[in-house]
Amino acid sequence: MLAEDGVTVLLHLRGRTEDGVYYSGYEEFRPGDPEYDEMLPAARENPISTEEPERPVDAATLAAILQDSGLDPDEFTKE
Repeated sequence: MLAEDGVTVLLHLRGRTEDGVYYSGYEEFRPGDPEYDEMLPAARENPISTEEPERPVDAATLAAILQDSGLDPDEFTKE
């Protein structure tokens, strides 16, 4: 998909590691990177959505997930 900057191509990666940990993320491609020119037309047809989700993230659930993963929930809720 095409990032908000209109130039960066984001390739969604997801899967499971050999030790059973699931992951989800993006690989970024910029002009000059291998395969960028081939991916750009498809990315332009699929821009990243900037719309608010229909169901917002529940703050208590997010805090519990972050705490369970060893992260400080306060670092993600500061504005």
